[in-house]
Amino acid sequence: MMIIMNRYAFGPVPSRRLGFSLGVDAIPAKYCTFDCIYCQIGKTTCLEIERKGFFDPFEIVHEVINTINEVKHVDFVTFSGSGEPTLNSDLGLMIREIKKRTDSPVAVITNGSLMCNEEVRKDLLAADVVLPSLDGVSDDIFRYINRPHALIVIDTIIEGLKTFRQEYDGQIWLEIMMIKDVNDEPEELRKFKDIINQLKPDKIHLNTVTRPPAEEIRGKMEVDDLEKVCRYFGEKCEIICTFEKSIEDYGSAEGWELRVLDILKRRSMSLDDIVKITGISHLKAKSRLSILEYEGRIKGYHFGDNVYYVSAEVTI
Repeated sequence: MMIIMNRYAFGPVPSRRLGFSLGVDAIPAKYCTFDCIYCQIGKTTCLEIERKGFFDPFEIVHEVINTINEVKHVDFVTFSGSGEPTLNSDLGLMIREIKKRTDSPVAVITNGSLMCNEEVRKDLLAADVVLPSLDGVSDDIFRYINRPHALIVIDTIIEGLKTFRQEYDGQIWLEIMMIKDVNDEPEELRKFKDIINQLKPDKIHLNTVTRPPAEEIRGKMEVDDLEKVCRYFGEKCEIICTFEKSIEDYGSAEGWELRVLDILKRRSMSLDDIVKITGISHLKAKSRLSILEYEGRIKGYHFGDNVYYVSAEVTI
């Protein structure tokens, strides 16, 4: 099999919400509006709010379509990756071009920080699913968790989300990263519920810290506590489940290594994640990962009961 190293498209990766998600990384590494304490790909190095056309959008579209034709299964094409995707001013153009050339639905994972920008909302109208996050509705909690650019205000984000809900006919899946003893107090949960009732998202996804974050934080919530919050938020709320699908091996050991390394530059994965995405046995995957770690190409981090692997190029 010919090995193609992509610059922008990565995966498909196993997503707890989007099945096999072909990621599209259209932002330079860690160019973001936030510097979240729980981010798994390291600290933000460029804290920005100015939108730019970072790369040739047609080169990105071409690579995405080629990758879809190469791999066996894609549930979603998902703009996510190394930073905040709405910072790319060509986002709408790329979404529309991809939808012209493939039947795969397009999703955008965003922190929602630029929803107050009319052009951002216009770009997102072309997507099938938009997955904004909202981790705090009180200013002090929002700033503690997300550490936004100085010009970003939580009230403006919420107003932008409300306006987008009125304009957008597609699906909105709101994600809330629950952090123990930070945004799980009764008063904050009450504020969350009020905002949820106004936003009317199609789904509410509760998450908690399950991977090595940018900083050492002890914020993981237990399942029982998440279930209580889930019931409080109502029937549209669900706890994001573990990924269950599996696919076939990528082929040669070389092809396997290149694919896995490409993904580990953008997100950490456990041994189970890697087995599920590549379809090989735990023993074979562990052996290959041990070689990559010995060669200094990846690093393993203990987090909870699991070991998560990241590219040696990522600084955590």
